[in-house]
Amino acid sequence: MKKLLVVAAFLCLFASSAIVLSQKRPPAQKKSSPAAPHALISVKATGTSRYTDKEILAASGLQLGKDAADADFQEAAQRLGQSGLFSDVVYTFTYSDQGAKVEFQLTDNPAIKLLPVNFENLVWFTDAELLPSLEQRVPLFQHSLLPASGHLPDEVNAALQALLSEKHLPGRVDYLRQSKERGGDLIGIEYRVEDVRIRIRNLEFPGTSPDQAAFLEKAARTLQYSEYLRSKLATVAQYDFLPLYLERGYLKASFAASEARVVNASESAASATKDEASPAEIDVDAIVPVTPGNVYAVSGLTWKGNSAIKIEEAAALLHLAQGHPADAIRLGKDVESLTRLYHTRGYMTANITPEPHLDDAASAVQYTINIVEGELYRMGELEILGVDSASRDRLQAAWHLREGDPYNPDYVKTFEDEAPRFLPRGLQYSTNVNQQLDAKNKVVDVTIRFITH
Repeated sequence: MKKLLVVAAFLCLFASSAIVLSQKRPPAQKKSSPAAPHALISVKATGTSRYTDKEILAASGLQLGKDAADADFQEAAQRLGQSGLFSDVVYTFTYSDQGAKVEFQLTDNPAIKLLPVNFENLVWFTDAELLPSLEQRVPLFQHSLLPASGHLPDEVNAALQALLSEKHLPGRVDYLRQSKERGGDLIGIEYRVEDVRIRIRNLEFPGTSPDQAAFLEKAARTLQYSEYLRSKLATVAQYDFLPLYLERGYLKASFAASEARVVNASESAASATKDEASPAEIDVDAIVPVTPGNVYAVSGLTWKGNSAIKIEEAAALLHLAQGHPADAIRLGKDVESLTRLYHTRGYMTANITPEPHLDDAASAVQYTINIVEGELYRMGELEILGVDSASRDRLQAAWHLREGDPYNPDYVKTFEDEAPRFLPRGLQYSTNVNQQLDAKNKVVDVTIRFITH
C-alpha cells in the first residue's frame, strides 16, 4: 500500500510585512520524511476569484515535474504573500509514491487598491505588444492593474528592463506612483525609460478628415522636437486639441492614448553603443488616434430655475443659433458671462449648468440651462486701511454701495479706478481687496488696503 503523508503550514501576512509561520510535523514513526524532495505533480489554488491554478503556479516559482520539498512550498507562499494581493496565504501539501501535491488557500486582499498602469515612453512597443509579454513574465499582473504596495510593481519594472536588454535597446526603466496632488490618493503607476532623449518629429492623427487634420497639425506645431511623453500628449489633447472639435459642434469627440513609431532606431542604437556615457537620442512620430463623432446642431433651448433675471436678458448673452453647429466652447464662456451678471445683482453663489440632450440619430442637441440662483447677498461693512484718517473719510464717502444694498463685486474695480482722486497727490498706491462672504447673514464685508510705493 502506498504511504500518504500530509503536512500543513499556515502563512499569515500583516500590514508590517512580518511573516509568522506555524507548522505541523509528521509522526516520528513515519519512514518517509516530508523534508525529502518529491517530484511536484499538482498545484491547486482555492479561495481567490482573481487567479487560476496555472497563474498561481507560474507566480509561485514552482515547476511541475521538478523536485520540491516543504522549504520550496514555504518560499512559494512567501512570494505570493509579498505580492500584496492576498491578505492570507495558507498552503497544504501531500507526498505519495506518485509525487508531491500542494494546495494554496488564498484570501484576496479586500483592502488592496489596484492602480492602472501607464507606460509613458516605451516607444518601441505598442500596448497590444507589451501587455501580453508582461502578463506572461509576471503572471499576477492582469488587466493593466497593479497593487499600490507589494513586490509586483518591482517585478513589472524588472520585466520591462529585461525586454529592453533582450532587444538591445537603450535606457533604464523606472516607475513612480502617481497622485493628483502631493500626499493625495494614488491614481496610477507610471513606468518610463530614463537616460534616453525621445523627441517628437511629427504628429499623426488617424481617424480625422483632411480639414480636421489641418487644424490639428497647426495646433500641434509647438510640440515638434519636444519630449515625447504620453501624459503630456494626453494633457495637450484635452486642453488644446479637444476644444477645436467642441467649438465646431463635435460634442462627442475623443482622443485615445498616444502611441509612437521610432523613426531612427538604427542611428539611436549606434549612438548608444558608441558613447554609453551620453543619453541615446531617439526621434519618433507620435500617433494620436481621434474619434470625431457627429457634428451636432442646436435644436432648442429651455431654462430652469431663473427668477431674478428675465429669460430675455439672460438669453441675450448666449450664442446658440438654432440649426447651427453647437459651439460648446463659446457656450462655456457665455455661461461665465451670465454667472457674472447674477453676481452683479447680488446672487454671489449662483451656479449655472448647461445640460445637453443629444439626439444621435438627428445629430441634434437641445440644451437645458439649469440655474441655481442661491440667496441674495447684500453689502456689509466696509473697512479701508493703509491711509490717513482724512483720506479714509473721503474714500468712505465716495463708496456708493451702502449697507443693505444688493452687493455688486464689479463696483470694487470701479472704486479702485476712482480712488486716486481722494488720495494725496505725488504718492503711488496699489490696493489689496478682500471680499468676505458671510453665509449666515448673507452679506459681503469688504476690506480695502492701500499700499504705498
